[in-house]
Amino acid sequence: MSEFRYSPNPNRAQLVDWQPWEPATFAKAQAEHKPVLLSISAVWCYWCHVMDETSYSDPEIQALLNENFVAIRVDNDHRPDINSRYNVGGWPTTAFLTGHGGLIGGATYLPPDQFIAMIAEFIDAYKNDRTTLYTQARDLLTRRKEHARRFAAGPELEDTSVDRVSRVVAGAYDALNGGFGSAPKFPNAYIVRLVNHLYRTSGEDFYASMLTKTLDGMSEGLVADGADGGFFRHCAHADWSEPQHEKLLEDNLGLAREFLDAAILLERPRYRETAKQTIDYVMEQLYDPDIPGFRGSQGAHSEYFTLGAEHRTKEARPEPDPSCYANSNALAVTVFLDAAWKLGDPSLQTTAIQVLDKLDSMAQSSSFSHVYSEQGPSDAPALFTDWAWLLTALVQAHGNTSNETYLERAVEVAQVMVDRFFDQEGGGFFDIEEDPDAIGHLQVREKTLADNMTAAQALLRLYQTTRNVDYRQITEATLSAFTETFREHGEFAADFGIAAHMFQNNMVEVTIEGRPGDPGCLDLMAAAARLPYPNLEIKTVTAADDDTTARAHVCLDTVCLPPVDSPQELAEAVAGLTKQQESPYQDIFQVFPGN
Repeated sequence: MSEFRYSPNPNRAQLVDWQPWEPATFAKAQAEHKPVLLSISAVWCYWCHVMDETSYSDPEIQALLNENFVAIRVDNDHRPDINSRYNVGGWPTTAFLTGHGGLIGGATYLPPDQFIAMIAEFIDAYKNDRTTLYTQARDLLTRRKEHARRFAAGPELEDTSVDRVSRVVAGAYDALNGGFGSAPKFPNAYIVRLVNHLYRTSGEDFYASMLTKTLDGMSEGLVADGADGGFFRHCAHADWSEPQHEKLLEDNLGLAREFLDAAILLERPRYRETAKQTIDYVMEQLYDPDIPGFRGSQGAHSEYFTLGAEHRTKEARPEPDPSCYANSNALAVTVFLDAAWKLGDPSLQTTAIQVLDKLDSMAQSSSFSHVYSEQGPSDAPALFTDWAWLLTALVQAHGNTSNETYLERAVEVAQVMVDRFFDQEGGGFFDIEEDPDAIGHLQVREKTLADNMTAAQALLRLYQTTRNVDYRQITEATLSAFTETFREHGEFAADFGIAAHMFQNNMVEVTIEGRPGDPGCLDLMAAAARLPYPNLEIKTVTAADDDTTARAHVCLDTVCLPPVDSPQELAEAVAGLTKQQESPYQDIFQVFPGN
């Protein structure tokens, strides 16, 4: 698949002599004593398309770039590792680099006149003051290295960590419109996930109000596509108006999960319908059974989304991204496996397993790539985020199918993840593998909070199943690497709050035995999903065809109870078991176990 993806609308951006990000390209820049112009684009990005159609199609700009620069084009979705190090504030990013990959400066969207002026200014500075530019680039790289070293093992996790995160999230809450932050307004499914978690575990009306206001605002606002289903990436205004017409797989999966959980917690069937419509959108417009896999996005490059519902036709829909991405497809597996039981739709589990088997077959054959399509895996490297989500999907599949093969593979994937990405000295996982030939800012291996928390939660679940204390110790070291810095992420530390809350509490494990869609099974699933325990795992077992009674099996660590078959009995059983474990007599027996 081509690395150079231009606007699908008419343009001449290909007349720029674009080069790939590789050592030979930077060697060319050094040999010719030229700076590098780095363009970071995205297939779903509206303004990236506009810049292709205008600035990069301008003959004067093409001549200036081809004569004075080595031009590199990078796709954000294909190379998020490069994007995270060189993005200067959004997409498209137009960055000026030294021939060794040092960042000098840049901007986002630039119309032709402004772009020409900036190019001319940079050419002059590079010709007359190159030493200063190189010094600034080296200083910036040094500061990046120093910043990365801050994410290392700190003090033990504090009991107040969850409360600290929840207070920041509450401070970012928009009480007028719902959601978090101001304009532009993003749905931020992962923040909603923490609010769902806080409401389930505390029962506080305040969190219920936050959920209701936020989910109503999104589902009733223009960020929701009322015609085709699904949600757009963000809105220009805080009141969920003037949407940017691009839909990302990851956003829609996260929102489907949170609407479904909120429907159960708040007993609001309308949210359940929104979740189902969002999943239907993902299946209808982003799923390709021939791969099998989910396309990464649906772009904003046409007027289709501005048409009224009565004027939209399937033929006029924007084409989805031709690529699939390992991390978001593993997320899809996780969401679909859970939704199959909560919605009573076994077909979702079938799809999830097919996608998981595709991902895991690539991992087992050493062809695991961040990007793949019907042509197979690309040469884009598999990143930590891909392995972390693959581990999560395998653990979820074991919990939903009881197939021991998935557990065996989860153990193997966890080992690969630790071997290639774990920081043995400072704790936590780096986002990329070590590469002695890394260029520029890719020399700095960094730790991403969200992906580390994904891994931490998966490892905790793996520990509970295998009782291998190594997984718990790695989780503790991972959380410790962020105890000094999570506050800097503001409300985006929501995942840290959930992972910390899970780590600080024993796991309550509920296994539902029944059949998806059976009313008794759905009732038990809903009752289990409402249990107010921070570290809650719900597993499923498909009952025999002649067994019509749904049952729930409850365990707290190694203590398990006889099965129950009603929501009330389930709640009472868990409450009794956790109360018993909190008894001081239980602690005495743990200290003096006897032989």
